[in-house]
Amino acid sequence: MKLMIIAIFLASLTSMCGTERDMETEHTEVVHEEQTLALNGTERWKADEPINRHIAQLQGMVQEFNAQAENNSAAAYNDLGTSMKAEMQGLFKDCRMKGPAHDMLHVYLMPLVEDVNLLDGNDEHQSEAAFTRVNERLKAFNQYFE
Repeated sequence: MKLMIIAIFLASLTSMCGTERDMETEHTEVVHEEQTLALNGTERWKADEPINRHIAQLQGMVQEFNAQAENNSAAAYNDLGTSMKAEMQGLFKDCRMKGPAHDMLHVYLMPLVEDVNLLDGNDEHQSEAAFTRVNERLKAFNQYFE
């Protein structure tokens, strides 16, 4: 059941990406689960300004969360998860990237989306582990995108 909810959320976020495109072209770029995050040869992928802005916002949320000592409860992780979900919805809404860079962006984002969803859970230990992965994933953005 939990996987089904995550799959539905991922599908809704993916379908929101590039809402300005018509439905026919929106679904021509397929991201396969087998893809792994990699550089564009030896170069980083080009991300557009809205993507960079939203990622910077997410990184800022994580830094602010880390700076507050009282953020070690399930409620704090839930609040962070709710805020991050809203920011990620904006990211997908503003996405205008196309081609291989767009596909690799989705490869980067899918594990992040899954972990952000876990922040919103009732298990504090699971949320804490998800937060650690979110933190590491957001730090890795600049290794793969510019």
